[in-house]
Amino acid sequence: MKKSIFTATVFSILLSTNIFASEFCDGFKQGYQTGYAQEKGYPNHYIPSCPYPPSKGYNDPKSDYEHGYVVGLRQGMQEGN
Repeated sequence: MKKSIFTATVFSILLSTNIFASEFCDGFKQGYQTGYAQEKGYPNHYIPSCPYPPSKGYNDPKSDYEHGYVVGLRQGMQEGN
């Protein structure tokens, strides 16, 4: 019984982490495209793979999508420079 509860708990944690990572990655892709286009003046059709979501700091947005957007925007601007 304890093993099945443990398995269900681990499975639900992994599933919820995957959902948050998906929102983070959607925001990252959009932010990267915007940041790169701001620096270069044209869009980059190559978008790097989504990084593992970093832990949020005190001033980071609460939304995973917005957090991913900010991370992607910074990386896109840096690589477009």
